[in-house]
Amino acid sequence: MVKGIIRRNWRTFYAFTAMLIDALILVGAFLIAAKVEHRHFTLEDILVSHKNLLIYSLVVFLGFFTALGVYRTVSYSSFKRQSFNALRGYLYGVAFILSSLFLAQSLFYSRFFMLLYVILIPGLYLLVWSGIRTAVNSFQKKGYGRWNTLAIGSERNLKHLVHRVEEYPELGYDIVSILRVPHTGDDAAMHVKRSDVEQVVQEKRVGLIVFSSANLNGTFDQLEELCRTKRIPMRVVSPESDYLFSVAHVQDIAGIPLFTPNREKIDFLKAAAKRAFDIMGASIALLLLSPLFFVVAIATKLESPGPVFFKQKRSLSDQDEPFEFYKFRSMYHEADEQKETLMHRNESNGALFKIKNDPRLTRVGKLIRRYSIDELPQLFNVLKGDMSLVGPRPLPARDFALLEEEDHMGGYFRQRASAKPGMTGLWQISGRSDLGFREMVLLDLYYIENQTILFDVEILAQTIPVVLFGKGAY
Repeated sequence: MVKGIIRRNWRTFYAFTAMLIDALILVGAFLIAAKVEHRHFTLEDILVSHKNLLIYSLVVFLGFFTALGVYRTVSYSSFKRQSFNALRGYLYGVAFILSSLFLAQSLFYSRFFMLLYVILIPGLYLLVWSGIRTAVNSFQKKGYGRWNTLAIGSERNLKHLVHRVEEYPELGYDIVSILRVPHTGDDAAMHVKRSDVEQVVQEKRVGLIVFSSANLNGTFDQLEELCRTKRIPMRVVSPESDYLFSVAHVQDIAGIPLFTPNREKIDFLKAAAKRAFDIMGASIALLLLSPLFFVVAIATKLESPGPVFFKQKRSLSDQDEPFEFYKFRSMYHEADEQKETLMHRNESNGALFKIKNDPRLTRVGKLIRRYSIDELPQLFNVLKGDMSLVGPRPLPARDFALLEEEDHMGGYFRQRASAKPGMTGLWQISGRSDLGFREMVLLDLYYIENQTILFDVEILAQTIPVVLFGKGAY
């Protein structure tokens, strides 16, 4: 039973194990450095006298490792890529710790001790992880972290899919069978028989199904039901993934998974952990930002008449029940009614409505939008349970009427609604208004497939510089 649980949740298990290993490496480097400097100290003496710095350095280093995606990708990234991301986190951590000790004028810790500590960390890291990687390769040969994979698609795009999967064996996707769908000249004409898929799944003990196109032409529901019954993940690789990753700051290997059937027990636990994380994060943020709320409210009222907060009905798709979405008012009162007259100036596409230098913005509104301060009242939405700190961005309910036929993506854009709307997400840190509707949808679906608390922390950390520099905001 334990073996089965680890096998099904290999990446999550590996991520938390990696974090524990890194913590032990940091503690080991710390104790060795302290013992070299204070040879007459026992380990107990060191832990008592140096415990504050030890705890502080653990939080800083592990925090930077998490924010830079070391643990989210550790189960399938190469050792070279893992080491590069860890090196970035290490350099940021060293700079942060030394700077904070200097500003605090802490004279208790000697320069020799600090120098030895920061030198030992990368040495121990490479030594320990080289051994672990060898052990992991042995585990993967026994089937842990590997999936017998069935690839389905037309001749036209199967070659690209198979190449991307086989190019990166670290993913653990072993293609054991391929179902070639006759190409009729139109990707929308993909017909896949459930009986054919079921036979291969049974014979090859398939643990993952990957499609080379999202256009299943009416067979999607049947295959979804099959995968749910057999508890097999189903993923669709977007042909637009190469373009998307060239303009968005997302690291991926085998393409964008557009859909995976839910695992109810695992999803329940993930949802509970995410909700606890949201409540804690939103509560702390509201407490710290309350003075800023007061200043913005006063400035907004002084410049123009109208309420401080702007309320709007928003949702994740055209079939969802809209909820009341809060923002600081950044436009003149009743500016939303002027949208129809400005529709010809829309600079985005799909259900997105964006205008640079929008004439409806107040002076205060331009400033708070530039730095996303107008979004902060959504912390109340998070506490209410309407939203999450991280997730797909909700859109004005009536803007879905702007969708063109090609923007529907065969209805796949509605899969965004399988997650809770978020204050920030991959779209925000990957270009925001510089990306169109389709790119936003693909990024959201990628996030839903790969969502973890570690991924949320990574996105929140990357949101800070995006907000400070106002990238893509208008």
